[in-house]
Amino acid sequence: MRILLILLFLAPVIYSTAAFALGTRSANGIDAVDFEDRILRKPVQKVYFWPSLTDFEKNVLRDAFVQIGRRTCVKFEEQEYKPWYHADRWDANSPHVLIRKSGKFAAYSDAVVEGLVDRTILYVAQSSFETRNFNNSRGMVMDQLVSGGIPNLGTPDYNPIQLTWPFDPESITVPLWAREKFRLTPYCPARNDADIGAGQRVGLLTKWDTVKLNSMYCPDKVVDADPSRGPCVVPRSKDLDSFKKRLWAYKRLLAKNTKRRKAKAKVVKKHKTV
Repeated sequence: MRILLILLFLAPVIYSTAAFALGTRSANGIDAVDFEDRILRKPVQKVYFWPSLTDFEKNVLRDAFVQIGRRTCVKFEEQEYKPWYHADRWDANSPHVLIRKSGKFAAYSDAVVEGLVDRTILYVAQSSFETRNFNNSRGMVMDQLVSGGIPNLGTPDYNPIQLTWPFDPESITVPLWAREKFRLTPYCPARNDADIGAGQRVGLLTKWDTVKLNSMYCPDKVVDADPSRGPCVVPRSKDLDSFKKRLWAYKRLLAKNTKRRKAKAKVVKKHKTV
């Protein structure tokens, strides 16, 4: 169930008082084993909704499934709820996911029940359903569907494929509140601070969210994706003027830092000579 889209708050791109990262699909405990004995998930997920979910909450989840499925090869197949003792829940060839809600946190719990059935429980944060905007609720749920676990508590290893793609401040995995605590550095001149968390605000995957997911699950569908032309370096037409100003400031900063490094290296070399 954990589709696991990586999000890196890189120092050269965005700064804050904290930094964190999410994992990839490796070592997740369901579907298939790779050559390193790590488990890999397939892009099709069978999902059961816990009976306590309201109709509204189910609709938000279904809409999140649709939005992810529209642009990626990752699909969620909702199943009619069945109690734990039902035969379908004990099919060793049919791993499944239970989606519940939690009032305090969002988390995953993987288990092999009785050594037979791979089961994942996804606890969706109750707060995701309590926003005033439906799209924002959907975005928060989508973030929890594609994000990894808590660092140092079973977070899977990173998939090198994801690291080949650029940082995206508008990613669905960047929370909307991040714009209040984070600022883009001069190394991301093509986007504004107001763009931080935009994907989660509107509840839609960005181009680079789509690329990262598809590059892991169906790389043949990744087209027109040049990692050197990410959102931080390619401005929108409406932002072209402000981009030129920020780009000029960035070049000045780069030249200043380069000059400073050369001067420092010269001093060090002189001291070594003496």
